[in-house]
Amino acid sequence: MRSVIEEIASAEQQADEIRQSTIVQARELTLKAKEDAQQSLSKLENDARISLQSALDTAKQQGERVSADLLAKLEQEADAVCKKANGKMDQAVAYLLDKVTKTA
Repeated sequence: MRSVIEEIASAEQQADEIRQSTIVQARELTLKAKEDAQQSLSKLENDARISLQSALDTAKQQGERVSADLLAKLEQEADAVCKKANGKMDQAVAYLLDKVTKTA
């Protein structure tokens, strides 16, 4: 039969073993959690980078489309102004010739 002292010593030893095992498990879980967190952070950063690049590409395409539309509109307006000016060219030449001939 075991004595009470032996039982207490055995229980203390088991408690120490459980404590050591728990400490090791806690360290392993902490390391695993850190690794998981780092992987999640890396994935989030990568997803954010991809999302940002997509948004930049979309904005660039929209900017190019707006720019092309604006250039086309300005070209039409310039053509209209030139056409209007060409229509008044004969009158301007006649006016200038009249002024030159009157002063000469």
